[in-house]
Amino acid sequence: MPRRGNKRTKKKVHKDIAPSEREIQNTPRCFIVKKGKIGEKVEDLVQDLREVMAPNCAKKLKETKINRLEDYMAVASHFHVSHVLQFSATKAHNYLRIINLPVGPTLTFQISSFSTARDVRAAQRKQPVLDHHSFESSPIQIINGFSQQSKVDESSASARKLAAEMLRGILPPVDVPTFNQATVRRAALFNYDPEDDTVLFRHYSIMKKGMGLQRGVAKLMRTHRMLKLGNREDIADFVLSGGQGATETEIEDKPEEAPSAAGGKIGVRLGEIGPRMTLQLIKAEEGINTGTVMYHRFNTKPPTQRELEEAKATQRRKFKERNEKLVVIDDKKKADKQKAKEKRKKAEKDTKEDREEWGMEPVKQKGGDDGNPKRAHNNKGQKRGLRKKISAGGKGGGGKGGGKAGGKSGGKAGGKGGGKSGGKAGGKSSGGTKRPSTMDKFKKSEKRQKS
Repeated sequence: MPRRGNKRTKKKVHKDIAPSEREIQNTPRCFIVKKGKIGEKVEDLVQDLREVMAPNCAKKLKETKINRLEDYMAVASHFHVSHVLQFSATKAHNYLRIINLPVGPTLTFQISSFSTARDVRAAQRKQPVLDHHSFESSPIQIINGFSQQSKVDESSASARKLAAEMLRGILPPVDVPTFNQATVRRAALFNYDPEDDTVLFRHYSIMKKGMGLQRGVAKLMRTHRMLKLGNREDIADFVLSGGQGATETEIEDKPEEAPSAAGGKIGVRLGEIGPRMTLQLIKAEEGINTGTVMYHRFNTKPPTQRELEEAKATQRRKFKERNEKLVVIDDKKKADKQKAKEKRKKAEKDTKEDREEWGMEPVKQKGGDDGNPKRAHNNKGQKRGLRKKISAGGKGGGGKGGGKAGGKSGGKAGGKGGGKSGGKAGGKSSGGTKRPSTMDKFKKSEKRQKS
């Protein structure tokens, strides 16, 4: 085979700028989850809404049947998540619940109608151009019409203001000093309809093009699509013909003119990319799925003191039952662990008895030597230093005292004798005595002086 060279590795030339702590705390992030069984269309809607909230959303969040809302709340602070959008379904309607973490409030919307992104694009003759750069930055948010008075429910003014604030908080706000229009690729619209008292949600892609140029020149300047000019003898034919002829849709669909930051004007065109939703506010309550109901569309009667106390008692009973279940599970784990430990000890005891009965050697245990578990391990605790001292005394001359006083012959004899007895014997046989004390030295010096 021919020799192949190594592939060139591309070096990273740009530096990733880490976001500041203030930017992390001020940027809203959300979990979009589902509760219980929902239809396939609603599951597609969940995935589409995750793309809408990208990149500040867990797009590849894995859910299981045992996951509860408390599980997502427990990890929300670690991932700096500020909102949870929960989809649920009944036999009659689909619902969207928006929860502001960590203390609420909670808004419940009824989804009157919806269309997935696939359905919206399938109904279009000319689909907008999308790439991976379109979802690298969050969409710009447009909230319209919430200051109008509802013609269906006149008492929902405060709830409508609360809904506007909640919807405004799920997407990052526009920072005017650092705003860069080149990074804006999408737009999310929340429009309030006072006729039906509903909120219409739409998702658009933003396409920009230069104004004041001929159609042929504008097509030459496009970068997302390559032109085929093989059948043209001169490029002037392409430019003068308006870019190989303009279609009726291109003539009718004229972009809106807007001032450009570099000077001049730029054309802006919005293309809907889905999904669509029609939402109707049903309930607003304090806290997270608990607390006082501030607004309810179908229950206009305010709750009495007895109903509030019953609701609190029910909540306490639920928490008590949940804590009792956790205690039972914990006790069961401890009992299983103790049972396994006793079973292991019993098996070891039976093995030991069987070996003793048949006259076999005992099983060597950790920390023992030659099957004797009472003998300490060489590398454990303070006995390690003591054993080193004893062995050193045996080699040098029969123990701590005998090694120094016994000389070379005592050291050899103590080393051969081994251990404590060998060390002592070596010290005595060599004539080694105890080391003279200070008092003995003093008496000897006095005798020398008198003599």
